[in-house]
Amino acid sequence: MLQIPLRVMVFIDGSNLLHSSQRFKQGFKIDYVKLVQELVGGRNMIRSYFYCSYKIPPNEKETKFHEALKRQGIAVVARRLRQRGSQYVEKGVDVALVTDMLGFAFKNAYDVAILVSGDEDYVGAVDEIKRVGKKVEIASFEFAAARELKLIADRFISLETLIDKIELKRTKK
Repeated sequence: MLQIPLRVMVFIDGSNLLHSSQRFKQGFKIDYVKLVQELVGGRNMIRSYFYCSYKIPPNEKETKFHEALKRQGIAVVARRLRQRGSQYVEKGVDVALVTDMLGFAFKNAYDVAILVSGDEDYVGAVDEIKRVGKKVEIASFEFAAARELKLIADRFISLETLIDKIELKRTKK
């Protein structure tokens, strides 16, 4: 019997991944294209999304980073940081990610969602997506992944096991 590869979509919580990768190793940078390729494996990649926030006016370095992701085929969903007193807070990024994961699940756009985050706030959304009949894999650094999120996932992928494959290798000029 002919087996059709599973359709996979990747949802990256940029802030969560950035903070946990810096806790893992100072100066550690991720090659997002390689990360997506490793997570998807031989399955059929539908699309990958990177969720993040930005200040007004946007930071030039971040803008170039987001443009580079887009050129490499990773859709960027960015929400403006909100100012509360002297602090800037991220608002709406997690909601955008969950809305997309749920929306694509209900539209039957994928068979497997890969959530790159360890944030426990996603447990309810993961549970709902599984009730629709979809598989959900969680990819995160082991130390940064909430226990409940790891337990509810169909598969947990420890990013520590992929370090050699996903670390951005800078070439010296």
